[in-house]
Amino acid sequence: MFACRAKMGTQKPMRRSEKLTKHSGRKDGFTLIELLVVIAVIAILAGLLLPALAKAKAKAQTIQCVNNLKQLQLSWHLYADDNNDRTAPIYPDQVAGKSPDTASWVSGWMTYETETIDARWFADSTNALKLVPGGYGSIAPYTKNPAIYKCPADKSWILISGAKNARVRSYSINSYMNSWPLGEDGTFVYVFKKTSDLGNVDTTRTWVFIDEHEDTVHDGRFEIGQAAPIPPMPQPHWWFQLPASRHNAAATLSFADGHVETKKWLDPRTRQPVQRNQYIPVREENPDAAWLGDRATAAKKP
Repeated sequence: MFACRAKMGTQKPMRRSEKLTKHSGRKDGFTLIELLVVIAVIAILAGLLLPALAKAKAKAQTIQCVNNLKQLQLSWHLYADDNNDRTAPIYPDQVAGKSPDTASWVSGWMTYETETIDARWFADSTNALKLVPGGYGSIAPYTKNPAIYKCPADKSWILISGAKNARVRSYSINSYMNSWPLGEDGTFVYVFKKTSDLGNVDTTRTWVFIDEHEDTVHDGRFEIGQAAPIPPMPQPHWWFQLPASRHNAAATLSFADGHVETKKWLDPRTRQPVQRNQYIPVREENPDAAWLGDRATAAKKP
């Protein structure tokens, strides 16, 4: 009897929490209702935060795109400084930059595997060596980094050997900057073959580089208002390419004075979705084309 009492006396007293658990039958952890409440709170917070995060990401991409064009614009000017004032050439073809006769500010033909006619140039879309070091007439000695040729919001890709590959370039140059504008020989409007030619226009409103739509970017030029005006008729405004609208329905452009800005497009025909097929231009008057065309060049004075 004494041994039994001694044994019982060695047992530790039960804690109050253990008694409650024992008598209530409740186990440690969340109940189903508590878990559902936590999940609901997390879902509400995610719904509030995700739009803000997406907006911040889009803003950061726009800032990076602006910085890219600032660097390209500076390189364009440096090229002219080292080449007797001549602006970087723009050769409008798949062979751009492959020889002195086809010198161009950039090489490489951007396309999709859906455009089977371009099959021999599919690899150009993913080849950063076409940008830096580039070919004849390239501005690559001044850009150094191939990443600045690509808008961070441009998610276009090409399917090669069954794998998706990101394309390497998003930007083009105003075709009046030392190119061969279609149907235009400089008789009625200025073609800027030297930076000194820009003395005839307002450089603060004459654009050079443009963030181009994924479905129209091919060679390194952007064509607009190509048909020569017949005095006294005004210069028509239409385009073969479309500007990008990746930045909240806006595109990024650099100007001949060196500044960069974003332009929000007003006409829904400008804000085309990405189809991964070559865009077929429609010859129509568009206020966005008029804005861009009025800032691409200027009519020569009689």
